[in-house]
Amino acid sequence: MGDVARGTVLLCLVWALGASPTRAHASKTISHDKAISQAVQRGVTWLRKKQKGNGTFGPTAGETALALLALRHSGVLADDPACLKAARQLRRALPDGTVYGAGLGILALLEQPRQTNRKLIEKLREGLVAGQCRNGQWSYAYRRSARKKAGDNSNTQVAVLALAALRKRGLAVPDAPFALARKYFVAHQNEDGGYGYAHNQRSRSYGSMTASAAMALALCGETGAPLQRAVAWIGKDFDPQWNRNAARAFGKKKGKRNDSFWRHYWLWSLERAGSAASVSVFGGHNWYDSGAAYLLKRQRKDGAWRDPERDLLATSFALLFFARSTRLALTPRRGEVVVTKSG
Repeated sequence: MGDVARGTVLLCLVWALGASPTRAHASKTISHDKAISQAVQRGVTWLRKKQKGNGTFGPTAGETALALLALRHSGVLADDPACLKAARQLRRALPDGTVYGAGLGILALLEQPRQTNRKLIEKLREGLVAGQCRNGQWSYAYRRSARKKAGDNSNTQVAVLALAALRKRGLAVPDAPFALARKYFVAHQNEDGGYGYAHNQRSRSYGSMTASAAMALALCGETGAPLQRAVAWIGKDFDPQWNRNAARAFGKKKGKRNDSFWRHYWLWSLERAGSAASVSVFGGHNWYDSGAAYLLKRQRKDGAWRDPERDLLATSFALLFFARSTRLALTPRRGEVVVTKSG
């Protein structure tokens, strides 16, 4: 199984109260895990081929960081040439003044040797903390001079996840950014329990933004009604293939769309919400089983995923979904536990 096998620990055949599974059940579980492992290997093989000679995967630092994060989530080791080249490129390109670059850059570089990347990680952390909008969100640019009254929930998702990951790895992050973000999400929840892109633009509730808000609430310490209402919204009419209500939220302004809009980003946001909030079931559906089954059907022969996102983004998000981590905000390091369907 190569890099994937060496970098992950599959927890198989853990049964409640010590009960023994039937052979048929065990066989089905092992078969499912094998199918996921093979899909991840094929996705990693495809992703490797997309890397350019200079280490980049896409035109922005955020895309290179996302691809590196997907490789590390999938068990590719930190000293693998693809990871080393991508990390080296990020050290050249960051900071780029964007929240996506800083947030995804932190998440990816935390999984590489700390002694090489610590100064840059700390610089990116300082930029994110200083660049939080006055209402608790983040916007696209994080430079202090670019601070605004308000931002959007997508950039906020990435910023909160990065700051939470820093804390998990033992780096200092002040309490204030988490408290302010939590205050925003509690104050601006829609009446139906969901969230839109922002309270002042595309505010109607839809799947990926509600999942991102649920993740942020959980990582900011919220355990009460706002989080539970967001979880309930995700569970209503749950179907992993649809970013529910995205078309209605975006409307005609973005052209003709259906709820497949940003489908793979929605699945990654779903995984982050389920993992951060310790929720295994939305609306009576095991979200990981359902999402994994859907992605297994959608993988292309070349190993990639696509539509409606570009294949680089869709494949990275799919790989990140498969390798959910019990550590809530972090990519699992070598030897750490990755929860699979059977665990």
